[in-house]
Amino acid sequence: MKYMVELHNIKKSFGDNHVLRGVDLDIMQGEVVVILGPSGSGKTTLLRTINFLDPADEGTVSVGGSTVDSQHHTKGQMLELRRKTAMVFQNYNLFANKTILQNVMEGLVTVKKVPKDHAMEISKQILDKVGLSDKYDFYPSSLSGGQQQRAGIARALILDPDVILFDEPTSALDPELVGEVLTTIKNVAATGITMIIVTHEIAFAKEVASRVVFMEGGVIVEQGKPDEILVHPKELRTRQFLSRITGEHLGEGEEESQ
Repeated sequence: MKYMVELHNIKKSFGDNHVLRGVDLDIMQGEVVVILGPSGSGKTTLLRTINFLDPADEGTVSVGGSTVDSQHHTKGQMLELRRKTAMVFQNYNLFANKTILQNVMEGLVTVKKVPKDHAMEISKQILDKVGLSDKYDFYPSSLSGGQQQRAGIARALILDPDVILFDEPTSALDPELVGEVLTTIKNVAATGITMIIVTHEIAFAKEVASRVVFMEGGVIVEQGKPDEILVHPKELRTRQFLSRITGEHLGEGEEESQ
């Protein structure tokens, strides 16, 4: 196996606020990495540095063999890296004046220059996979939040990226709609695509993640397999965060947790 994503010494500040303080993270091809952390820990900013939506101030980003230096790069290098990623946003980011089918087709037609008839055929297949076969001609405003987010996932899948980035994909949803989106993400993960997911859904992380990363204060506090981090975290700060989220006391290691 090879590394699909390599982040080295990623630093990012907004004014005097140092959001990322030299983050290093390597992700294998096919891994599903869940990033957890309190608000302001830098997890969403880290996600956005990967596809240069928010370029880092320092550090290098590699995706699928394309490496870009945050300080010294060409527009062509940045675009090549972006083409290897797709992002699913927390607020869907669908075009309100286009149907769901047109939203999903957009990337194929404008970015990959696929003929419209072929793009439509592929888009319908992807929408079928996310359970929206009866919503081709609906506009976003007539769909539930869960359906809109599944359309957002379809729009990411249609570009056949090396990596899909999920920025808290269920945070804007009513509780009863969360499950359908998490099921869709789980099904996508089963296909073997590399995924990086920022979420607060602990139970989902246990089920889908191959690795969990806990961040705070712009650094990675600890990382490991889901059971290691979510059940028996080593670091006090990780235990405090998870206890607050789950309402359960978590001790360090087997002895303390019994």
